[in-house]
Amino acid sequence: MLSKVLGFISIVTGLLWLLRPEILRNRLKKKMSRKLKLIVYGFIIMFGFLIIGSVIKSHGLVPKIAGIMGIALAIKGILLITSKASEKTLNWLTDKPLGFFRIWALAIFVMGIMLILA
Repeated sequence: MLSKVLGFISIVTGLLWLLRPEILRNRLKKKMSRKLKLIVYGFIIMFGFLIIGSVIKSHGLVPKIAGIMGIALAIKGILLITSKASEKTLNWLTDKPLGFFRIWALAIFVMGIMLILA
């Protein structure tokens, strides 16, 4: 049930960011407080583990690719929560063109569909 809710949230945010990627870029440019960063990284870690859990029983290549992406998300979230690399990562992301954010939004949208269908 939680995977369906997160899938729906991913679809909505993916569509929003696909249509208006400047919203995501502007949000990343603003400085986040330590508490908000912990909440965001906690959500990323939970989302990564949820993806891993939902694709373990699935058969096929696409769910396995989603599982690998979930593992990468979880590891990246854990590494960013414990280091000062989060500032460098956020600065790196804000320098990217809008096309990068559209591709990222498309990936989030597809992951949301996979979560709902899995």
